[in-house]
Amino acid sequence: MASTQAVVDAARELSKKDNEALEVLIAKRAKAIEKDASLEDDVTFEPKYDAPTMGTLEDLKELGQRIINRWNKELHGVVCGKKSEDESARQKVLDSLSLDEAAVIAAVATALLSLGVAAALAAAIAPVIVRRFIWPAKDELCDAWGERLKSSK
Repeated sequence: MASTQAVVDAARELSKKDNEALEVLIAKRAKAIEKDASLEDDVTFEPKYDAPTMGTLEDLKELGQRIINRWNKELHGVVCGKKSEDESARQKVLDSLSLDEAAVIAAVATALLSLGVAAALAAAIAPVIVRRFIWPAKDELCDAWGERLKSSK
């Protein structure tokens, strides 16, 4: 099992990639994990593109977007919801907003792990969710995030 710190470090490193590259990486990792579950804790693996088993790059991008959207909705429920069992994760993300983007990425990666996201995916999903949904809306987080979720369907 990957340590939380390893996932956070990998997420921060992956945040150097653009969102499109991360969408493809997320899809490639998801497909590789389907074939070999032991990869789910490897936060550094870069699966090679294999068109016959992975489909086109457009297909991968779409799959990556669907995976991001799924976990984005779950994370929104944790951060902006009222369930008491989510209080710790909610507080970590909200507290990190007064810090820098790297701190928010760390908090989001940790929250994704608590939702059961494979470490390899959480590390790649966290930077996209932070850049696309949380950081631009940090001052009015839950309202703006909810609006962006509606428009990203």
